[in-house]
Amino acid sequence: MSIELTHLRYFIALAEELHFGRAAARLHMAQPPLTRQIKLLEARLECSLFDRNSRSTRLTPAGEQLLERARAIVAEAEHALQAIRRLGKGEEGQVTLATAPSLMLGSLPRTIRAFRKKYPRVEFRLSEMASSVILQSVEAGTADLGLIRGQDKYPEIDTHLRWKEPIVAILPNDHETGATLALRQLRSEPFVFFPRSLGPSFYDEVIGHCRRAGFTPVVSQEARQWSSIISLVSAGMGVSIGPQSIGVLLPKAVRYVPLKGFETTVRMVGRRGSSNPAVSNFLGIARQAHGRP
Repeated sequence: MSIELTHLRYFIALAEELHFGRAAARLHMAQPPLTRQIKLLEARLECSLFDRNSRSTRLTPAGEQLLERARAIVAEAEHALQAIRRLGKGEEGQVTLATAPSLMLGSLPRTIRAFRKKYPRVEFRLSEMASSVILQSVEAGTADLGLIRGQDKYPEIDTHLRWKEPIVAILPNDHETGATLALRQLRSEPFVFFPRSLGPSFYDEVIGHCRRAGFTPVVSQEARQWSSIISLVSAGMGVSIGPQSIGVLLPKAVRYVPLKGFETTVRMVGRRGSSNPAVSNFLGIARQAHGRP
């Protein structure tokens, strides 16, 4: 017949108090039910756990052996249950976020810091990758969340958060322009840009804005990293367009000039139907910084 954790807790209380009245009070129960439960435990173990008479209650050798093991069993069970509770509340577990490297230049580090401070038991993993791979990783389940620019649509992926980020022109320091400019003013300039395969959505967004401004940019030089693009612009190879957050890179090497009415959408996405409580907690922290979708 089975022995329950309740039986062991009753036994531990009596073994430590060696007095039925005090043990019952400690357990917030009457003495007769405690006596019945101890007798039931002894019957199921088929041995006596206590030597008792009208004046004293003492542990038998079997009782002494059980006390040591019962304490370990109850402690392990409580530890396991607490871990499960924390996991269910998202206080333990794992969150994997895939992001384009340039998005680490914005508010994301502050969000990660706030999350790790509030949920120190959760293992947070960051994977930097090209935007073109992020959606695939989220869809495949190798990343819980993805941070991307643009409006790509995947049927199995939901947008949890979105916010706008201004777009700037990246110009050589000797470029003649004012504090702001219209996109059409760049129509005669050669462009330095990244290959479309790295971030199709943002690439198409930029090219689309240029076409609506009356021109298709001529890309004279490609580079895979924003730092390389900025360096090439600084070297006079052309101009570029990028999100405002990259302005922290090589700030004196080029000019970052706001483009009137030009901004991109940043989205935090996740696989549809995900029920990871730790992910929900991360999204809650992110919403405090960026608002709801």
